[in-house]
Amino acid sequence: MRPDLLACLDAHWAAHLHCEPACLRNHDTNIVPDPNRTGAEVWLFDKTCVMTAAPPLAQTLKASVGRRSPVVAFEPGPLREVLSTFGLEIHGPEAVMVLADAVADGKDIQWIPISETDSELAAAIRVAADTGIPVTAIPLRHRSARRAAETCGFVLYASVIYIGEKPNL
Repeated sequence: MRPDLLACLDAHWAAHLHCEPACLRNHDTNIVPDPNRTGAEVWLFDKTCVMTAAPPLAQTLKASVGRRSPVVAFEPGPLREVLSTFGLEIHGPEAVMVLADAVADGKDIQWIPISETDSELAAAIRVAADTGIPVTAIPLRHRSARRAAETCGFVLYASVIYIGEKPNL
């Protein structure tokens, strides 16, 4: 992925997660309390895990998975076990993919619905690329949709697990 596109995406997601862009690439497990959340989002950016969560969840995450390596901290099983007392549903993991040759120049992210056919995805890309940076989120179990996205030029940007409600991004 081009450095300008990566910098644009990192700035967007750092603002969403209430951290600095450098926090997304520090090869650590980072936990950010957010009093405006009722659940949590757990992101894996290459070798960095960033969790943003309601304060009680953040405290529990920090005491348990916060000491683990980023890849281990991101695993759904331990997250489900640690947070079972909160009664929150876990959604994901999902692959967040971006069109590798998208032009970043100040454009916003444009979400594309998942598709399992190259032609449907290509049509959605043409529309989204005119106004923004085409991004899609594909559940990891949907291998055919991920293959279609890769065929159309999408690359993995990050992976995400939602705990509690899944936001409309």
